[in-house]
Amino acid sequence: MSERFAQSLLLGGLILLLVKGVRAEPPKDPIYVKTSTGWNAAYAHGNEYAEFRVTGTGAKLQDAYHILLQKGVGMMVSFVDKRELQNDNDVLSAHAQWEINYWHQHASRVESDTREDLTGTRKDVKVTEIRVYNDKGAQMSSYLIGLAAKDGVFVLSLSPTKKDVDPSVKELASSFKLVPRKLDAEEAKRLSSEAKTQR
Repeated sequence: MSERFAQSLLLGGLILLLVKGVRAEPPKDPIYVKTSTGWNAAYAHGNEYAEFRVTGTGAKLQDAYHILLQKGVGMMVSFVDKRELQNDNDVLSAHAQWEINYWHQHASRVESDTREDLTGTRKDVKVTEIRVYNDKGAQMSSYLIGLAAKDGVFVLSLSPTKKDVDPSVKELASSFKLVPRKLDAEEAKRLSSEAKTQR
């Protein structure tokens, strides 16, 4: 079950939006800028965007929304509109519950834990570990890293996972930040220049 899921999660053509190619209109997909330690990323929604860092020279972009972090560990980038969720007051908990409800419909058993040990004291980010079992007892685990935004939740989903990825999840969560500006061509250019100083 987890191998098929990982393959479907990571397959796709390489669609890399290079910041040099960004014209006057704002990017619709996440953008990535190569650094000496990996990638700096930004994903816009409305008048704000999420930024995060993918570290490790082995990280490979599969397309704009899927990254192979290391062998057997993929990550998907997404945004969930708060209109999809049941609770406007606590979008992070509502998003986690939304994902858990989805898996309850598709698995024999679902377990979840909030991983505060991976977020520290931040209230704008939530890490939820979800374990899904099929009817034969096979397990697939994933981490959801949610970042609260004005109109919903930016999400980094890692799967399949093992306990040895906790440090990577913690590093991703600590770099996951909301920027209250439009990700237009000028902002993308600024991010590119900033990344060059990190090379």
